[in-house]
Amino acid sequence: MAHHLGDALPHPIAFVFSGGANLGAVQAGMLRALRDAGIQPDLIVGSSVGALNGGLVANHGLEQGVALLERIWRNIRREDVFPGNVWSQALCLIRSRLHLFPNDKLAELICSSLTVDTFDELLLPFGAVATDLESQQGVLFNCGHLEPALLASTAIPGLFPPIEIDGKRYIDGGFTANVPLHAALMMGAASIVVLDVNSTCEPRRQPRTIVDMILTMIQSGLRRRAEIEVPMIAAFTPVIYLPAPCLEHGQVLDFEGSSALLDQAAQVASEFLASCPVPAPGLMVGALHHHTDELVCVTV
Repeated sequence: MAHHLGDALPHPIAFVFSGGANLGAVQAGMLRALRDAGIQPDLIVGSSVGALNGGLVANHGLEQGVALLERIWRNIRREDVFPGNVWSQALCLIRSRLHLFPNDKLAELICSSLTVDTFDELLLPFGAVATDLESQQGVLFNCGHLEPALLASTAIPGLFPPIEIDGKRYIDGGFTANVPLHAALMMGAASIVVLDVNSTCEPRRQPRTIVDMILTMIQSGLRRRAEIEVPMIAAFTPVIYLPAPCLEHGQVLDFEGSSALLDQAAQVASEFLASCPVPAPGLMVGALHHHTDELVCVTV
């Protein structure tokens, strides 16, 4: 049934990438499953790490984008994103009073993975969501230069510095739209496929650092917001909500399990898509992840 979804879904089909810090490998696995099922995006919207993943797919296309993201997430190390030790982090915080890490390593990763400079040069329409630091409103970037928009969308407060664009400072888009469904509608989506990495399962490990504790609490609130917003959108727009695997909640700065997580996510999404019916307005296929998830059709 999965191979018919791409034809049956109303176009334009939007792939919506959630935020999720170091869990971006889940989206690489989901993308592999979507590619194998023959489901192609017409446009892409992402928030936080989802903006990074989505931007690379918009740049390279689904086939090459999957290969690139798998390579990145299988090989990424902590120091590739969060450089230094506890002393350098403390020094960075003392100097900046705002963040623990410089964003130069993240900028290097973005620049080395992109082959274009602007949104207009992308293969697919793409939007990156960030948060205006002053107004605390979500902002959709879909024109201009890519690198600052991606850095803004991934600027986790306390970890990375805010990004200034046209005189305004921006932080991580996940704080206002962790699953940016409304942004997809603004860009013209007629149906939506959600790649949400966040599990609603209770953590199997307790947070071990202040950063972990803060981000875990924030993510919990964002998940509850998504649980409210998604059915509202699905009432008038077909939505496929891909399931995420059960996660061993490690530290936010830990990438050691990314490769295994990618493969697990691909398997879970493939099994889901193999029996996935075609959604229609008022009928959402899938749901936010819980331990008891099976194929779920939700009337909204």
